[in-house]
Amino acid sequence: MVEARSPDSDRLKRLPGEPNVVWTVAPNPGPLTLDGTRSYRVGSQNVVLVDPGPDLPGQLDRLRGLVGGLSVEAICLTHAHRDHSGMAARAAQAFDAPVAASAETLRRLDLDGRSLADGDPIELDGGAMDLTTVPAPGHSADHVVFFLDSSRSVFTGDLVLGTGSSAVLHPDGDVGACLATFTRLLSLRPGRLFPGHGPPVDDGRARLLEYREHRLARHAEVVDALRAGNRSVGELRRAVYGELDPGLEPAADASIRAHLVYVRETGGDLPPVAGLDDTWSAPEEG
Repeated sequence: MVEARSPDSDRLKRLPGEPNVVWTVAPNPGPLTLDGTRSYRVGSQNVVLVDPGPDLPGQLDRLRGLVGGLSVEAICLTHAHRDHSGMAARAAQAFDAPVAASAETLRRLDLDGRSLADGDPIELDGGAMDLTTVPAPGHSADHVVFFLDSSRSVFTGDLVLGTGSSAVLHPDGDVGACLATFTRLLSLRPGRLFPGHGPPVDDGRARLLEYREHRLARHAEVVDALRAGNRSVGELRRAVYGELDPGLEPAADASIRAHLVYVRETGGDLPPVAGLDDTWSAPEEG
C-alpha cells in the first residue's frame, strides 16, 4: 500500500494498480467500526466521494485533503448510519455537490438529493468511468453498494468489512435479504472490494462466498440452539456466542433476533422466544 500526504497532513491511502481510488480513515474506532470509517474519493478529475463519514471535529478538513481541489460530482452514501453519513450535508455544501443515495437513505436522513435506483450510473471524469448503483439490503434495508465498471471494484459500505464479519442487526438487518444480496453481487463477478471499515479485499468473490457461508453457519447455530431448548434471546445468545464483553451483548442479541425472524420467514418451527418481539432499537454504530 502506497501512502501520500494530503495538504492537511492526514495520511491518504491508495493501492498500486488502482489509481482512481484514494481514501482516508476517520478517527472513530470501535467494536462495530474496526479502525474507523473509510471515506473514498473515486476518479481522478471529476470525482465522487463515497461515504463522507461521521460528523467529527476535523472530518471536513480530512475530506478537503482527500478531494485535493478536484471537482466533486456527488456525495454518495451507501446507507444512513451516521458513521458513514453524518458529514453528508456539510460535505455537500462545502463541495457544492448533491448527495446521492437510495430514496430510503435520503428519507431517513431528511436530506434532499439525487435518489438512486437499481442500475443508476454516476459519471466520473467526464463520462470516462461510471459508478453503478446496486441495491444491497441486508445490513440495513436502505443499503446500496457502488460498482466501479472500469475495474469491477465494489464499494461495499457495511455489507462486507475488510476483516471479520459484518453485523446483521434486527430490526433493520435482514438475514434473507443479506443472503440474496450476496448472490446478486456474486453474479456481477466482482473484483476488489473497498469496505466501509477495514482494508481492501483483493478477491471479492472469495470474500462474498465466505460471508454467505458464515451467515448460513450462524443461522444453523441459532436453529441448533433452539432445538436444544433455549427459549429466550439471552439464552440463545449465550449458546451461540458464549460469554461476551457486556458492551457487545446488545449487538449479539440483535443478531439473534435477526436470525429468529429468518426462521419465521422461511417456515421453520419457531417456538415462543422471550425477548424476540419486544420493542427494541439496534445499537448505534460509530
